[in-house]
Amino acid sequence: MKNYITFFTFFLFSSIVLIAQEGKTYKSLEEALKAPELVFSLELTNKDLVSLPKDIKNLKNLKYLTIRNTQITELPKEIGSLSNLTNLELGMNQIKSLPKSIGKLKNLKVLEFTNSKITSFPESFGDLTNLEYLQVTVTDLASLPKSIGKLKKLKNINISTSKLTSIPESIGNLSSLEEFSLGGNKIINLPRSIGDLSNLKILFLIENQLTTLPSSIGNLTNLEILSINSNQFKNLPESLGKLSKLRELHAGGNVLTILPEQLTSLSGLTLLNLSANQLKSLPNLFGNLSNLNNLNLYGNQLKALPESFGNLSNLQELYLTNNKLKKLPESFGSLTNLLMLYVEKNQLSGLPESIGKLNNLELLKLNNNHLANLPNSIGNLTNLHNLYLEGNQLVNLPDSIGNLTNLNSLYLEGNQLSSLPNSINKLTNLYSLYIADNQLNEQEIKKITELLPNCDCSFK
Repeated sequence: MKNYITFFTFFLFSSIVLIAQEGKTYKSLEEALKAPELVFSLELTNKDLVSLPKDIKNLKNLKYLTIRNTQITELPKEIGSLSNLTNLELGMNQIKSLPKSIGKLKNLKVLEFTNSKITSFPESFGDLTNLEYLQVTVTDLASLPKSIGKLKKLKNINISTSKLTSIPESIGNLSSLEEFSLGGNKIINLPRSIGDLSNLKILFLIENQLTTLPSSIGNLTNLEILSINSNQFKNLPESLGKLSKLRELHAGGNVLTILPEQLTSLSGLTLLNLSANQLKSLPNLFGNLSNLNNLNLYGNQLKALPESFGNLSNLQELYLTNNKLKKLPESFGSLTNLLMLYVEKNQLSGLPESIGKLNNLELLKLNNNHLANLPNSIGNLTNLHNLYLEGNQLVNLPDSIGNLTNLNSLYLEGNQLSSLPNSINKLTNLYSLYIADNQLNEQEIKKITELLPNCDCSFK
């Protein structure tokens, strides 16, 4: 009985020590190698470290290994002996390649390279069959091995700001992949097999050299976010219309001149960014995108908006800056949930009376257009905080402007105003008025100052 108690006490003490060690992160390689069986986490950030000893193979229980900010240029083949390793992080190193033995790390789940010189992975990379997360950022990685297609448990791949020019066809075998980020590479085209990633939810392809998407992209029926900003797309495939779960489409900074009619089938879209393209028109059924709450059409060549635009009744933010719009459709007044409207730097000569129905609007930018007057209904925008009207041809403001009692800032520079209506004295929350470069005489300036005693008025 005594021996049993002694054994039990020893076992319990050993277990407590082991658990305590699992929570400890060793920062010294020398210390770790003194009791290798007790090391579960090792973090090496020694700037003077130039290599790892072969004895690293003795760290049989090691689960977490971080090697950061060292002078190491290669990993020893003995790294493959760390059979319990689950997380390997290699950052700010000079490592250009991995040993073939890396494939022996059967329990590896997380592999990260940041600010690294790595250029390629060995074919044995495909033997990391339990890998779930791969991050390679700010590296010299130029290619991926075909064997990557064997990593059936991969859920997240982030290879960004590197030098990839292509993706192997085998990528389509990654049936568990949910997030795929390839931003900031030099990819020219995508394999057809990308359409086989049936569980993919997020696809980031920003800042590459892509000109087309394969039609198989339409097979990604679980895709929720697609970002293709800053490429060289001239058009989008019709098959995009099949992405029924798509919530966000980011396609700014390309050379799109037309949108496929099928795009209007994406009724689940809440965010659409088409800024900085060359669009001259929108599909007639554009209004079918009725769940949009953020639409960015900045920097295109749009001359008009379709009448169906008014069906976008859930819009909260709308960016139409720097187009060639001469008017807004009467249906514009149906956008009653709009909070922010940017229509500056267009060719608007007037506004529809229906604009007064946008009574939730808080910010309205109409500067740098050709407006000579405003409709009386502008006074219905009682939630407006900021109104930008500079750089137009306004000769007067309607009396109803005084109804904008929540207005904080009013920009009127560079118009042809010789007076303001007396009703501005009701703008008790106005703290900034910019009205330089108009035709106000001294008497009018004095009147405005008296009508707005608590406002900072800038006349010059």
